Amino acid sequence: MSSLLYRLGRFAARRRWLVIGIWVVLVIGASLAAGGLGGTLQSTFAIPGTQAQTALDSLQQRFPQLGGASAQVVFVAPQGSGIASDAAVIGKACEGIAAVPQVTGVTCPYPMTASGATPAGNGTPKQVSSDGTMAFAAVQLSVPATSITPALVSSIEAAAEPATAAGLQVAYGGLATEATGVDWTELVGLAIAFVVLAVTFASFVAAGVPLVTALAGVGLASSSILVVAAFAPVSSTAPLLATMLGLAVGIDYALLIVSRHRAQLAAGMAVRESIAVATATAGTAVVFAGLTVMIALIGLSAAGIPFLSVMGLGAAGAVLCALLVAVTLLPAILAVLGRSLRPRVRKKAKAAAPDPARARGWGRLATAAPWVTVVIVAGALGTLAIPAGGLRLTLPDAGYDAPGSPPRVAYDLLDEGFGPGFNGPLLITADISGTLDIQNALNALDGAFGSVPGVAAVSQAFPNQALDLAVITVTPTTSPSSDETVALVRTLRDMAPAFAAKNGFTYQVTGQTALAIDISDRLEEALLPFALIVVGLSLVLLTIMFRSLAVPISAAVGYLFTVAATLGVTRAVFEWGWGANLIGAAKVGPVISFLPILVMAVLFGLAMDYHVFLVSRMREQFVTIGDAHRAVLGGFRASARVVTAAALIMTSVFASFVPGGSAVIQPLAFALAVGVLIDAFVVRMTFIPAVMMLLGRHAWWLPKGLARVLPNADIEGEAVERMLAQRDWRDADPDAATDIIRAHDLRVRDSASLTFAAAPGSLVLVHGEPADTAWILSVLAGRTGGFEGDLAVDGLLLPFDRRTVARRTAYVARRPEQPDASTLGEHLARGLRWSGLRGSALAARTHRAASVFDALVTALADGEPRDRDPGTAVSELEESELWAADVAVALAGGLRLVVIDLGDRILQGGALEVVVAQADADATLVVGTEVPPPPVARTVVVVDASAATPEPEPPVSEPPVPEEVLV
Repeated sequence: MSSLLYRLGRFAARRRWLVIGIWVVLVIGASLAAGGLGGTLQSTFAIPGTQAQTALDSLQQRFPQLGGASAQVVFVAPQGSGIASDAAVIGKACEGIAAVPQVTGVTCPYPMTASGATPAGNGTPKQVSSDGTMAFAAVQLSVPATSITPALVSSIEAAAEPATAAGLQVAYGGLATEATGVDWTELVGLAIAFVVLAVTFASFVAAGVPLVTALAGVGLASSSILVVAAFAPVSSTAPLLATMLGLAVGIDYALLIVSRHRAQLAAGMAVRESIAVATATAGTAVVFAGLTVMIALIGLSAAGIPFLSVMGLGAAGAVLCALLVAVTLLPAILAVLGRSLRPRVRKKAKAAAPDPARARGWGRLATAAPWVTVVIVAGALGTLAIPAGGLRLTLPDAGYDAPGSPPRVAYDLLDEGFGPGFNGPLLITADISGTLDIQNALNALDGAFGSVPGVAAVSQAFPNQALDLAVITVTPTTSPSSDETVALVRTLRDMAPAFAAKNGFTYQVTGQTALAIDISDRLEEALLPFALIVVGLSLVLLTIMFRSLAVPISAAVGYLFTVAATLGVTRAVFEWGWGANLIGAAKVGPVISFLPILVMAVLFGLAMDYHVFLVSRMREQFVTIGDAHRAVLGGFRASARVVTAAALIMTSVFASFVPGGSAVIQPLAFALAVGVLIDAFVVRMTFIPAVMMLLGRHAWWLPKGLARVLPNADIEGEAVERMLAQRDWRDADPDAATDIIRAHDLRVRDSASLTFAAAPGSLVLVHGEPADTAWILSVLAGRTGGFEGDLAVDGLLLPFDRRTVARRTAYVARRPEQPDASTLGEHLARGLRWSGLRGSALAARTHRAASVFDALVTALADGEPRDRDPGTAVSELEESELWAADVAVALAGGLRLVVIDLGDRILQGGALEVVVAQADADATLVVGTEVPPPPVARTVVVVDASAATPEPEPPVSEPPVPEEVLV
C-alpha cells in the first residue's frame, strides 16, 4: 500500500496542474449535473416487511383513493372572534382545494357547494375545535408523500387564498418540505477549524490547504447524492450527514498528511520527494482510517432498512471523496505551493531530543498511576452511560421540524386545538373479502376500538368500491412519539387474534405513526447485531494493522465506552432536557430512531482514526528503542498534537450543525461532537496510554501461527522507508549504476546472507537446495518480493519496481507449464511476441529460437539429435523438451536479463554450455543449479545459496574463466 501511495503522490506532484484540472472538472461537472437533473430529497421513510408498510402497500393497490398522502389545512380565526363566522369562506377554500387535480377528496368542517369538480358536503363538526376558534380540512391526495411536488403545494395554497384574504391564519400540515440546507453555523465550524489549523501549523497558508481540499470533496459528494436522488429515493438527511462527515474527515486527513510533509521539509527533504513520502506514510494511515469509516457506514445496510442503507452509502461516498482528495488533489496542491509550506526554523539551537521517560504533561500524568487512570476513566464513562439504557427512539414527524416552519405551525395548532393525537392518527385496514355480510363486518369494526384506553376518537368504518377492504381511523389521546401511543399500537395489534376469532376476519394497524413505531422496533433489533459486527471488524482490522492482540481488544473496549457514554449524554440533553436551552434544542423528547446505529458507525471509524494515529507512533517507538514503557510516552508525545488538532476540528465541525439545526440533525450532530471529545481526549489520550503502560511488552504480543497468516498492513510506511534506504544504498556506490544486478545482505527464505554484483554480459550461477535456488531466481527475475536486504536489478529497486523488472526479464522455471499452443512453432512465436517482437524481427528471432531449441534438445539427449520441427505437436513433447522451448524463447527474445532454473539438467550433456553459448553477448544470465557448476567461458559470479555462513574464497583461476567471485 505505501509503495503504491508513494508512486501516486509522486505522480500527482509531478503532474500537479493535470490533477488539479481533473478535480476542477469533476466538481463543476457534478454540480452542473445535480442542478440540471433536479433530484428531490424525501423526508418520509418506508421499510418493507413491517405490518404498517404491508398494510399501506395493500391500501395503495386496493383502495387507491386512500393510498396517497393525507394533509391538513388548518384555519384559525382572528383573536377575539369565532371561526363559524367565516364558514362560507372556509367552504369555498375547501371547494378550491378539492378541485386540485391530485386531490382525491376533502373533508371540510363546513358545508361545500357541489360544482363540476367537487361533490357537495354537509361539513364535519368534529373538525371544529371545542372553543370555536379553529377548524381544519382533511385533504386526501392521490400521490404518496414521496411524490408531493412544490407545484402541488403551491396549488393547494392558492386554493386556500380566499381564507387568507379574509384575515384567517392558514397553516398546512402533511405536505413535503425541502431539506434543510447548510446554515451559517457551518461556516462558524469552518472558521474554528481554520483557527485550530493556523495554531497547529503556525501558518495561514498551510491552514487553508485542508479546508480547500475538504470543501472540494464535500462538493463532489453532495452533488453526487443529488444526482442519485434524481433516479432513486434519497432521504433529506443524507446530504447533511455526508456534509458533516466529509468536512470532518476531509480536514483531518489533510491535516495528517500536511503535518508530515512540513516536518520533512523542515528536515531538508526535496518538495516532490517529501510529498511522495508523506502520501505514502501518513497516507497509508489515512487510507486505512477512511476504509474503516466506509466499511462501518456500508455495514448499515445489514439492518435491511432501505433509507438507512442509502444514508450510509451517501456518507461512505463522502468519506471516499475525502480519501481520494487526500491522496491525489492534496499532493498536487502541495506541489504548487512548493517550499512556501516549509516551517520557519528557529535560529536558537535546540538541545538534544528529550527523553520520553522524563516527559511531562498529560501523557505523563495519565500513565503515572495507570491502574488509577483506568479505574477513574471506566467509572466516569460508566456513569455517563447509565441513561443510555432507556433511550427512546422515534421517527420524526412535523413536531420535529424547525419552529416557525409551515408543517410545525400546523402541527402545533392541531395539538393546541384538538389534542396531540390528531397529529398522528392510526389507520386500521381490514380484509373483508372473506365475508358476505359487509354491514356486520363494518359494525364489528365500528364497535371494536372506541373503548380501548388511549383512544380519543374513532371514525366510521367504510369499504372500498370492491367491498373487499374496509378502513377506519383511530385517533389516540397522546402524541405520535409518546410511549403511550406506542403502547396503544401494540395493544390494538394484540387484540387482532381475538377479533379474528370472533368475526372471521382480521385487521392491520398502519399509518405514518404506526410505520414510525415499526421502523424504530426494527432499528432496535438491528442495533446489537450491528454492534457485534462493528466490534468484530475493529478486532480484525486492528490485529492486521498492529500485529497485536492487546491493541485491538483495548481499542474495542474503549470504543464501547465511547458509544455508551455518548448515547447517555445525548439522552440526558435531548430527552431529559438537561442543558437543552443552552444549545438551543429544537425538540425535547425521543431522538430519531437511526441515531444510535449511525453514531455507532461513524464513531467507530473516527475512533479507529485516533487509535491509529496514536498507537502507530507508540509501535514505531517500540520498534526503534525496544522499551515498551518509554515507547508509550514517546509515541504519545509524537502524536498528541496532531490528535488534539484533529479532534478539535472534528468536534467544531459537528457542533456547528447543532445551533439552528432541525430536531433530526441536532441530536445526531451533538452526539458526534460529544463522542469525538470523549473518544479522543478521555479514551484514546487517557485510557489507552494507561492500558498500554500496564501491558508493557505484552501489548505487542501476537501468536506466531497468527502472525504467519496475517497480511502486513504497513501503516507506518516501512516499505517506503526501506525503499528510500535502498535508494541511498544504490546511489552511494558509483559502480552500481553500471551493474545489472547488485545485492547486499540478501536473504531469501532460509538462504545465507548474499552480497554480490554482476556486470552486463556476465553469468550468475546460483546453486544450493532446489527450493532456495528457485526462490532466489524468482526474486531476481521480479516474480516475487519475499526477501530481506537490498537488491537492485538494472538500476531498479526490488521489490518496489518488481513489475517493471518482470517485464524486462525472461524467466524460465524448473518445471515448464503446459503451453497454450498446438505446435512447437506456434509456441516459440507466441513467446517471442510477449517480448515485444513483431514483423521481420519476430520471424528472425523465431528462427533463432528454433536453432537454440535443437541445440538444447540434443544436449539434453546426450548428443543424440531428436526429430523435432516447428510443426511438431506440443502434446508430443517431453517435459525436458518443453523446458528447452521456454529456454529458447528466453534466449532469443533479446532481453538484457535472462533467468533460467537449470536444476539437475546441468548433469546432462553440457546444457549449461549450450545456454551460455546461445545467449546474446550483452545479455546477463542468471542460472540456477542443484550442484556447483563447472567452469564456463564467461565472467562468472557464483552464488552459494546453501552456505550457512558466507565466506569469500580466492577466485578460481582455471582457464578459460577470467574472473570468478564466490559468495
